[in-house]
Amino acid sequence: MSETPDEDGAVSLFIPGATMYRSDMGKRRLWAAALFLFVVGDGMTTQVRGALLPSIKESFTVSDSLLGLVAPAGTLGYLFAAVAVGFAASRLDTRRFLLLGAGGTVLFLALLSQVPTYALLLVFLLGQGATIGIFRGLDRPLLSSLYPENRGRLFNLYALTWAVGATAGPLFVNQVLTTSDWRVTFLILAAVFLPAFGLITRLELPSTREKGDPFSLSELRGLFRRPGIAGMALALFFSGGIEGGFFTWLPYYASQYVPQTTANVVLSGFLVAYIPGRFVYSRLAGRIEPLTLVLSLALAAMPALAFVFFASDGYGLLPGVFVIGFLVSGFFPTLSAFGIDTVPNHGGPVNAIAISANFLGLSVVPVIMGVVSDQYAITTAMRLLILAMAALALVVAASKRRVDRGAPTAGAAD
Repeated sequence: MSETPDEDGAVSLFIPGATMYRSDMGKRRLWAAALFLFVVGDGMTTQVRGALLPSIKESFTVSDSLLGLVAPAGTLGYLFAAVAVGFAASRLDTRRFLLLGAGGTVLFLALLSQVPTYALLLVFLLGQGATIGIFRGLDRPLLSSLYPENRGRLFNLYALTWAVGATAGPLFVNQVLTTSDWRVTFLILAAVFLPAFGLITRLELPSTREKGDPFSLSELRGLFRRPGIAGMALALFFSGGIEGGFFTWLPYYASQYVPQTTANVVLSGFLVAYIPGRFVYSRLAGRIEPLTLVLSLALAAMPALAFVFFASDGYGLLPGVFVIGFLVSGFFPTLSAFGIDTVPNHGGPVNAIAISANFLGLSVVPVIMGVVSDQYAITTAMRLLILAMAALALVVAASKRRVDRGAPTAGAAD
């Protein structure tokens, strides 16, 4: 601490630590802004795929089984990239890899806007998924280190922002299809990511940020021996499968009863429920034990799913789909924050496990549903989601029982 004269001769106190704190707080806010801008685009990009399936099928004349590859093409690239950078997060240049992810996303979306064949569509979706995966493998660990005091609330708000973009995605597709070719959707989406990319080019990371402890793959077994981490991963597989089934096949299913543009609105009805849902769960974070919250949501969602896929059709889908979206929206942010709270010194690896489990479900379940739809009917395929929800509830109940009992954990991840 030192004394410095002002221009009028008065003496004021200069505290170096306080100046650095204010500077770091400003950087934290700007980094949060960049991450939140990116995740809006990610939400839009994820949700345009399902809304574009009928247009893609018409352009390339492919079967439902082949059409089901659109979801895994986008998510497998995401999965491998997010896992790779997540496990290496403590050793990577975070800013450089975030720039790579944002810039690569712009490039692949631009390529998708010119795609001539279905095979190249899948290749470019794989690349675009990988570049988003690079970014998303680092964003939650970065947010966690910038604002460690309330991960549950922050992660739900971050997921809420994703939901805003996701809700806009199908409606955005409707607007594009009224005036242009479906490929124009990807060109406009490329521009959506430019503000986040531009902001990151001008930022440096706060000096007070902690990157977490180094992690080696040999420690992975010890991490999974923790009942909270193993339960989180398996629950996120089923929740990812449920979301993937809705994201990919709901517009196609709804188009049996309503026009295609209205079917896309049904998907937006599912997604718009994420916004109030995640706001509510951000307020509940810290007040209700996470696994208790997720179990309650899963149990409430099962009768809603049964109503939608057994008792409703046409415009009656909308209220049921909205209720399911409201309930499902709390799964990923609550479970991933629970996992990082369990092992906060390994935020990057835990985030990688959460992403990989979630996106494995997102990739696998829509493909299974496509095969079932080909062999039987899309209605039969959608009813599989009731079984997935029941499995999720069982996994969370078993995990909660083990965590409450204080099951012994391995020391490798301690």
